[in-house]
Amino acid sequence: MEKEEILQKYRREGVDEGAQERNRRGDDAGFYALCFLALALMIYQALAGQVFGDVAAVLFVFSSVGSFARYRMDRDRFFLGMGILTGTLCLGSLGWYVWHTLPL
Repeated sequence: MEKEEILQKYRREGVDEGAQERNRRGDDAGFYALCFLALALMIYQALAGQVFGDVAAVLFVFSSVGSFARYRMDRDRFFLGMGILTGTLCLGSLGWYVWHTLPL
């Protein structure tokens, strides 16, 4: 592609691929940091004898909502399945946490 064609495409579509790539890399780094911190918190809670379903539920809801959004855009059944699976795991983790922390 010639330089002028690329510039025309950008003007026509209004898409800055460099900015999109920087945003994607930043989002990926943030996600990996979130996963590391969540894992560290779950390990700490398990070693301290605490219930750890709350942190797992946060991770699973993130994955579930992301999968459903990708399914809605792409109609790829893999993402539908992942959304259902991680949504179920989210509800299970949250239920486990609430069940064990409710004052009865």
